[in-house]
Amino acid sequence: MYEIAYEIHGDESGPVIETAELTDQTSLNYRPSMISTASASTKVSVEITDVAPQG
Repeated sequence: MYEIAYEIHGDESGPVIETAELTDQTSLNYRPSMISTASASTKVSVEITDVAPQG
């Protein structure tokens, strides 16, 4: 199992930091995030910041 940390960029209040878990190299478990952008033309991106083995 791996824990993947990532940042969602584009939210009005700054980056949103979340984590996901990858198990059996096939199952990705994460909680969906909601963000607010300044306008419809705001570009949203995701950056993986860390991948760490667990267990």
